[in-house]
Amino acid sequence: MELTAAVCPEAPPGVEAFADQVTAWVKWGVLALIGIAAVVSLGSVLVGRMFSHPHASRYGAMGIAVVVMVAITYTVILVILGSITGSGCT
Repeated sequence: MELTAAVCPEAPPGVEAFADQVTAWVKWGVLALIGIAAVVSLGSVLVGRMFSHPHASRYGAMGIAVVVMVAITYTVILVILGSITGSGCT
């Protein structure tokens, strides 16, 4: 016999569409920033190699590492938020 209550998280009436839209904008905005940072970091590595500028290459390599860590963190945060809000009672 299970005594836990089945309480589902639910947005207040009339707010769900707005909240979904803002969430979608934030997701795509962060994804775009990750993409831009990856391109800039790769460009820095390329320019540093082409013009024998080791600092640019080093900063680009660090930038790529940061982009990868941010992408992993972004994915984990989305999974955590999805598990909190859910798509129904579990």
